[in-house]
Amino acid sequence: MTPNAALERLIQPPETRAQIQTVATIFLPIADRMLSILEKKNHLNMDELRRVLPEIIELCRDIIDGFYVDEFWHPTSEERAKITPYPVYAALLKIGDQASLSSELASILAHAFIAIWVGVPEAPDGKVPLSNLQKVFLEFRRAHLWMDGLEGIDTTEPENCYTTLDQLEQRLRECGDVRAAHLSPIRRLLGLSLQKESLIERRARAEIGVSAGTGEYENRAGSDFEMERVQLDTEENDEIDSAALIEALSFPTRISVDQDKLFQTAERNALPSDDLVHRPIVVTSQGSSKHRKPWVGKNGVARDRVKSDQLRRSNQTLTNRWERPTEYELYVYWKAVIEPVDADLSAALALLLVLLTGRELDLVLETQLKSRLDDMPERGENGRIYICYESAVWQSAAPQPLRKTQLEAELRHQLVQTVPSVQMPIVGPLWNLLERHVGSDPRDWRGALFKNHEKERVAERAADFFDRIKKESDVRLTLRRVQRALFHRLSDGAGDMVASILIAGDHDDISRHAGIHYYCAYESALQESYLQAISQLVPESRNTLHPVALVQSDRRIGSPYCPKPHVLRQLATDLKTHFQETLRQPIGKSTLPDIHNAYTLYTVLLLFLCTGYRSVQAPLSRITDVDLNRRYAVIADKESDHWSHSRIVPLTENFFSHWDYYLSHRRHVMRMVETYLGEPAPDHTLFFLSTPNRRMAKPIAVTPDQIDEHLSSFSSLPLNVGRHLLRSELLHRRVPALLVDTLMGHWVAGREPMGRFSTLSPVEYKEILVPVLEEIQVELGWTPVRGLG
Repeated sequence: MTPNAALERLIQPPETRAQIQTVATIFLPIADRMLSILEKKNHLNMDELRRVLPEIIELCRDIIDGFYVDEFWHPTSEERAKITPYPVYAALLKIGDQASLSSELASILAHAFIAIWVGVPEAPDGKVPLSNLQKVFLEFRRAHLWMDGLEGIDTTEPENCYTTLDQLEQRLRECGDVRAAHLSPIRRLLGLSLQKESLIERRARAEIGVSAGTGEYENRAGSDFEMERVQLDTEENDEIDSAALIEALSFPTRISVDQDKLFQTAERNALPSDDLVHRPIVVTSQGSSKHRKPWVGKNGVARDRVKSDQLRRSNQTLTNRWERPTEYELYVYWKAVIEPVDADLSAALALLLVLLTGRELDLVLETQLKSRLDDMPERGENGRIYICYESAVWQSAAPQPLRKTQLEAELRHQLVQTVPSVQMPIVGPLWNLLERHVGSDPRDWRGALFKNHEKERVAERAADFFDRIKKESDVRLTLRRVQRALFHRLSDGAGDMVASILIAGDHDDISRHAGIHYYCAYESALQESYLQAISQLVPESRNTLHPVALVQSDRRIGSPYCPKPHVLRQLATDLKTHFQETLRQPIGKSTLPDIHNAYTLYTVLLLFLCTGYRSVQAPLSRITDVDLNRRYAVIADKESDHWSHSRIVPLTENFFSHWDYYLSHRRHVMRMVETYLGEPAPDHTLFFLSTPNRRMAKPIAVTPDQIDEHLSSFSSLPLNVGRHLLRSELLHRRVPALLVDTLMGHWVAGREPMGRFSTLSPVEYKEILVPVLEEIQVELGWTPVRGLG
């Protein structure tokens, strides 16, 4: 194997090789450590790695010096690799941005890369699964959380490293130390490569396991439950035949010897004991009960089945709906408009603009030409199209909801600046028709594309040309279907409907998706989606659909309420500093409210940023809304007219660690509230302590007004800016739009992620979202903070 191929197998770079010198600089000491490990003892399946490592080290030095062997490592872009598709490469870049590698971290990283080389023998392709790599290198990105106390790890050999890591993890888990969860993915990677662990089996490492082998009950097929048959009597009010009942199954969830442990688990996790100790009964019937009334939903939609089904059908974006032209119809239309005779040139140009801009023919006829980019207006009139010769782009106003609130000047400086119009690149076939119609002299590219005295005649020719296309090819096209083809191509399948509205939508589309209020899109991402969509509209001509000029844009389109990253980073620093300052005071009646309120304020804002929670009264009102075992939270912060928008949100390790700190802090504060203030324990999970006269503090609910009051001295940002940031950043980091809609609660009827016919996988939902959310939180500085207790 060549050194190029070996290095590529280890660091798994993107095709752009972005910032490869930084990656080579941080990988060089790791490669040296790998070589010293392999030279001490012969290891199975590592002879080739031992042979090629010296050449890899020399290759890294060449890359650092700027000498790229055969241009194989020459970078073609400076855009940083994302952690989701390139976890190894992105982690090395992140480590390179931080302090220099410590000896312990370099040794553990060396063993991780040896494990990547060996792979997982039982995997279908023999490689380490991407989900495992994402978890492992997420931990290396935040190594500062778990690097303390690793001096006892034996890194001389892979087997010794795995064994000592396993032993340390067990000790930390028994002590309740959160570092155990950080070490677990690394230990598992080493175990998989050494074949000491399996991809299928999951090692049981719960704090309190269920006792087995007591002999009190006999379990069938490895089940922990005892199944016994009981006979149920028909209810007196049930007007069904008792013979129609099927015999029920009843089973206890735990055996009696474990009751004490279960009660302790319930108390620790703030769960009712009935959630763990009960006797469920499962029964089915051949007939339905006649006396029970069906549940009547809001506005009667759940009761009115016809209306509910009609809503689903009208909102489903299926590819075989009549309003979407077929591939053959688009092929016929495309061939006719890109190669017209001179007599049909103006008509063909107008029809081609209808397809490639998604605008109506009347708007296309109002198109204006500009020779220089500086001449382009910031806001077009009524959605008018502008075409620029200098930059080879077309521009049109992006549909936006009407916002009644005006931004204050101070707040505007803290938010990302947006522009009202979107610029899309012009592709080769359209540019050729424009040059045939206007000419190649930049001085001719001024004024209207179709002169006022020509518009009526061009409209008639376009209608006649369109009729001839339909008649000669026997297709059932309409101009409306052609105009909407781009919008549907952008939004179908895994597409984002909000991006479709910004690129090719009209004002009527704004009400179709709630995400239009929150998305602050990168124009470069919209341009990429646009070029991909038109290449899918006419796949036979994909090779000709390249932009005429290279368009590089850093403009933002959409929501004006997306905060700048450094503003949120500074806010996190200010809140942490404020809490640490209040914590230095002696704890007493007068200081307890300030300490608790400062910590609760940071916790609430962290919750908003980590989960996309809306600013509602009493967020996470029940402790059981957070599942401590599965690491999900249940959010019910809004209900629509026809569907509940309750949703489950995966929790990052970052938030989960802080939540554990907060629960400990809350228990400590509750004891002091009862002791010092004589107040009962508050009902809600999150609460403030009021100080109306500095003497009689009492618990009060967390409401948006209370949050604003405590936050006013630090920031004037609206409370919902976290939702604007999350939607914008997640889509920019290539998270599928379906998962973003699920997280934000932005789905529409017919696309319910947890609906009966949904194909969304909760496992993939969590595996894809959590690393990206973790990356955003760490970059913005919103990390766990210990409270009282």
